[in-house]
Amino acid sequence: MRTPILVTIASIVLLVVAVSSVPKSLRGGTQATPKFSSSYTPLTKCGSGMTKKEEREAEKHGSDIPTVCKGPGGYNVDISYSACSSSFSITKGEDNISLGMQSVDWKQKTAEWRLADGKPFALIIRMYEYGGNDQCSTAGKITGESLVVKGLKGFEHIDETVKAGPNANLKARELADKGYLKPKS
Repeated sequence: MRTPILVTIASIVLLVVAVSSVPKSLRGGTQATPKFSSSYTPLTKCGSGMTKKEEREAEKHGSDIPTVCKGPGGYNVDISYSACSSSFSITKGEDNISLGMQSVDWKQKTAEWRLADGKPFALIIRMYEYGGNDQCSTAGKITGESLVVKGLKGFEHIDETVKAGPNANLKARELADKGYLKPKS
């Protein structure tokens, strides 16, 4: 009589082990919702990413010195300069995601990284529109502003713009988080 009980117990144990090794998505379970949060990178106290010697050489040859602001997960906000504009982009290794052009004396103070379970997946940054002039489209008075929401590698489908106004930051975060949860095509 002991053998059938042991066989039954052994069968139950094997069944539990077998079911627990099947991914939740195949068992009909739902995946846990990630914990969303933000990390901020100040854009006002960043270095160039170059050595002092490289900076001196660049200046000697008339090159503008870039600004590199370190973010989470090995990402950076890179700002390079031309005669009348500043080019903002997100970089990590060889990856480069353009954010847009701004004036040389750009006004942004902070970039917000959206994180899912502590890992960055998108960046939110305020960008300005300018009146421009004959020499430069990013010159003149500021005529508008918006928050740009850009997905990082693997989340390139996140590409949104929110006009500045009441609750714009909240709306931008919601768009980023919604984009994270959207199935990738």
